[in-house]
Amino acid sequence: MTSLPDSQSAELAEAESSMRAGSFESAVEILAKIVERGEDPEAVFMLASSYLELGQYDDALRHATAAVKSEPSSAPARDLLAKVNLAQGDYDSALSDYEAVAALLREQTPAPPEQYAIPAHFALRNIEQLDHIVSANRDEQASANAAGEQLEGIRRGLAEAIDGADGEAPWIPVNQKSTRLFADPPFFKVPEERLPQYLNPEVDYEPIQQALSIGRLDSQVVDDFLTPDALEQVRKFCLESTVWRHPYKFGYVGAFPQDGFASVSLFAIAEEFLDALGDAFSEYQLAQWWAFEYDARLPGTDIHGDDADFSLNFWITPDSANLDPDSGGLVVWDKTAPSDWTFDDYNSGGERVKQYLEDHDAESTVIPYRENRAVLFKGHLFHRTDDFTFAPGFTNRRRSLTFLFRRRKG
Repeated sequence: MTSLPDSQSAELAEAESSMRAGSFESAVEILAKIVERGEDPEAVFMLASSYLELGQYDDALRHATAAVKSEPSSAPARDLLAKVNLAQGDYDSALSDYEAVAALLREQTPAPPEQYAIPAHFALRNIEQLDHIVSANRDEQASANAAGEQLEGIRRGLAEAIDGADGEAPWIPVNQKSTRLFADPPFFKVPEERLPQYLNPEVDYEPIQQALSIGRLDSQVVDDFLTPDALEQVRKFCLESTVWRHPYKFGYVGAFPQDGFASVSLFAIAEEFLDALGDAFSEYQLAQWWAFEYDARLPGTDIHGDDADFSLNFWITPDSANLDPDSGGLVVWDKTAPSDWTFDDYNSGGERVKQYLEDHDAESTVIPYRENRAVLFKGHLFHRTDDFTFAPGFTNRRRSLTFLFRRRKG
């Protein structure tokens, strides 16, 4: 590989410094000159990123497309193209891009060492999901080795280990073919056809529109959020797609777009929700989304704030799984982090956040769990999962989806 001239390396370093400082106009000036001199992949990628930050989406699309063409196996380049298409509201292209990103990352993930460890709750939920997929007559061959008495014995052992934990989930060794299956299940994603409608047409969004228009919306509950068919489609996607790849120490597991958590239904919900809020929400766009799945024997997400103007949480587990209807949802405080706090400061939870809320006499609102309930709130407000008591069993696990909306740039 030919090394870059010293002058060009210095220009790239200067452009990177400008981007870190938020001076994207300065970065564009530098990077555009480099790109004009020749197709340097790093400069093209950085230029597309800068245009995206400036809200110049046509230029961002042109250069992100060039970055992918220059380096087709680059997951970061394809991820950037996905973000640009998402910002433009081209959900079909964004879905195709995120599927490509997930495939590239799977192909490029290094083989694990002979022995390593994973959280017990992660292995347990993977076992339960593989068993559920077999029961649902999907991908039976991929899960054949995980069936039978051996599976049930491992399941019992993991459940006992989690029951004996004090807050954080214990870890278990991975050193055999069977346990590797539970650490990294075969990838499968439920195919979907777009439904005629996703959001419940009976919901009146006018009160939310009015609150948004006068800047008075802190949190708002929407019950019966999705149509029955849409709820069932999303639930099936979450139950049977093996896209849950991020375990957290407090007993929950996350699914993200780069893992394959992108689908027809998810983008359709975001699109219809933006349309439902109309002009009052026209300055905002879908920026990120994920889902969390919880083990009822372990705590949920700690107090944190989101990097978003507005967050939308909605819950898909049946009410029959929730053994305490007065809890299990969301706790939202009336305070946001100080302006000098970093993302890690306000997003990672911990004693500092709790002390801050106590020092500032923050008041909390508890929103109980309900199946098919959505909660829209200011994303920077501190919030956490409420204490919950859900019935055992894979389909009974508490599942929460989050969409982040940010103000359009440019």
